[in-house]
Amino acid sequence: MYNIPKQIVLVGGGYASVWAYRSLIDELLLEMMTGQVEIKIICPDEYHVFHGWTAECLTGIIDDQNRLSRLTEIFKYAELIKGKAVYVDPESKMVDVALSSGAKRVVSYNQLLLATGSADAASVTGVEKYAFRLKSEESYRATKRQIKFLLEKAAVSNRLKAKKTFRFIVAGCGFTGLEVASNLAELIRVLKRQYAVLQHADISLYLINSKKNLLPDLPSGFKRIRKYSEKILIKYGIKILNQTKITCVTDHGAFLSNGTFIESDMVISTIGQVRTVMPGTENLDRDPENKLFTNSFLQTINYPDIWVAGDSSNTRSSGYKNTCPSNALWAIKQGEHAGRNMARMILAQSLKPFAYGGLGQCASLGIGKGIGELYGMQFTGWLAWIMRWIFFQHFMPSKKTMWREMKDWLFFFCSASRKYFRLNDCERDGIFQPEHRFTKELKSRSLLASLTQVLN
Repeated sequence: MYNIPKQIVLVGGGYASVWAYRSLIDELLLEMMTGQVEIKIICPDEYHVFHGWTAECLTGIIDDQNRLSRLTEIFKYAELIKGKAVYVDPESKMVDVALSSGAKRVVSYNQLLLATGSADAASVTGVEKYAFRLKSEESYRATKRQIKFLLEKAAVSNRLKAKKTFRFIVAGCGFTGLEVASNLAELIRVLKRQYAVLQHADISLYLINSKKNLLPDLPSGFKRIRKYSEKILIKYGIKILNQTKITCVTDHGAFLSNGTFIESDMVISTIGQVRTVMPGTENLDRDPENKLFTNSFLQTINYPDIWVAGDSSNTRSSGYKNTCPSNALWAIKQGEHAGRNMARMILAQSLKPFAYGGLGQCASLGIGKGIGELYGMQFTGWLAWIMRWIFFQHFMPSKKTMWREMKDWLFFFCSASRKYFRLNDCERDGIFQPEHRFTKELKSRSLLASLTQVLN
């Protein structure tokens, strides 16, 4: 008699799904090889995006392709269904999928993981139409194109001696906002040294913070990190506006809650996240942010065969006193645990509660300018920067992609050149400033001094 394989369906191709799949392979590989279990991944994308390197890709250190990992390589033993899950029927255990080809398909499941993640918030008037964002790959590429376009425009304007100020606004003072603002400021400094025509260009950068302090999600006791971050931002010449909100974005700038208007050529929004409600799941218990409530095993409150992990979940861990944060590390750990519990369900074993206690957070404010906390201990400077670099290498989902990305870092440290961010119009018009014959030697000395500082 033929036994129908148990069906495990993962919706989404982000961190939670990747690590849930790894756990399932660890626990159920034999059952999969003997045809007792099948895994299906529903995702409209071809790649997993490693958002940790967004700032480094945006500023030309890492190739855009080297933060992307092909899903067919990651989910090697699963069936990858290229399409979007458009409806879930929890009673009949079916998922309707709109395939990328235009066709439709119905997928049945025994265990279902909803790992649909989040999207950039657009609650402020004008953000959807005029602001630039980073979460989706399309938004990220549009942001990078606009930055490059404006810097080339600044170079041309300066060459023609037209007095124009180019102004960037970054909205949001969480880790992402600080990374984007500081790395953009560092890029502008580098380009001013590299291109003679940009040396006297008038380029300014504003950071808008609705809270009293930078990094509002950090506990109030993390004063060292906040003080260091503020020092670096001020050193870059970034103007920080605290306790100020953007109320409206236009094609010419942003209106602020204090009644002023800042004229700007580009507004980059890193304000918040939103979750979409998948049709068919409206009756599942969720919080005001549309995160689905889970029990201690990461199952939904309503259906024990539907699991949730990542940004779309409202989860508590027995090892953590608050609701789990919505970031990549927690998505990874929730996905990993949900995968093991789904395997235990298939094998009729006892489920285990989610008990991860957290590790920490980190960010790069430029080369050698890291901030981070590890189990409550605060780190800054080169040590924090190196810790972040090692941490990200460990969690890259594809080793192929990781080795390509590490080659980019090797090139950068050997040449001190950002080969993935070139102002082509400047070079084509012959206004590229060649390196001074002593520049390479000075760069080598600077790098050696930095490494010596770390070792000491």
